[in-house]
Parts: sequence; C-alpha cells; structure tokens
Amino acid sequence: MSPEERDLSWLLDGLRDRTPGVRHVLVLSKDGLKICFTGDLDVDRADQLSAVAAGVQSLSLSASAEFGTGLGVGQSMLEFAGGLLLIVPAGEGAHLAVVAAEDADVGLVGHSMNELVEQMGSFLTAPPRHPARR
Repeated sequence: MSPEERDLSWLLDGLRDRTPGVRHVLVLSKDGLKICFTGDLDVDRADQLSAVAAGVQSLSLSASAEFGTGLGVGQSMLEFAGGLLLIVPAGEGAHLAVVAAEDADVGLVGHSMNELVEQMGSFLTAPPRHPARR
C-alpha cells in the first residue's frame, strides 16, 4: 500500500464528524497493527485501541469456529461503562473500529461504518506479511 493510500485519516475524521456520538475511528490489520486513525488519537492510544479491537475480533473468530455455521468474523460490538466499541471487516485482512458514546445510535454508527467500507474497501486492506528472506 502506498503512503497516499495509508493516509486515509481524513476519511476517518469525516466518519467521526458526521456521525453523532462517534469519538474515535481506526483501521487495523487483523493482527492488531494500526493502519490509520483519527487525529484525536495519539499513537499510544491508537496502539491500545488496535490491540483491544484485534483481541475482540480474535474472540469472535473463536466463537464462530465453535458455535457458528462457518469460520469467519462478522461485526462485533463491545459495551463498556461510558461507551461502545464497534468493529467491522474492512477489506482483506483489515478491520474498521469505532469508539462511540454509550448513548450513540448503534444502527446509525454501524451504517456509517459499512458505507465507508463500501466506498473505500480497496484501500482498507492489509495483505498478509511475509518474513524477509535472507
């Protein structure tokens, strides 16, 4: 992915600004590395959110394997005191994560997230990493 494609924070800022209750938006790889994030997150908080979102998606994958009808991760939501974390698949090997206020309209937030993924899905990818050959 080129540096221009990786710098999608302005799109994420747009999602945050036009969707009531959204606080933070982040794109992460399935292994928990941040790809891009809104300007209100500093690097450390973005790393933290990436790790949490990757953990939630990992648990969802395990639940799918054990109790679902097939292996795969769909949308995930985590409710905590003071907020919500919503995560959706966002292209090959990537996820879109949103932290929203506890009173945010979950349907509207989810719809906005899915619209962004549809519009920019080809950019919101994280191809598998391969070890460097020596």
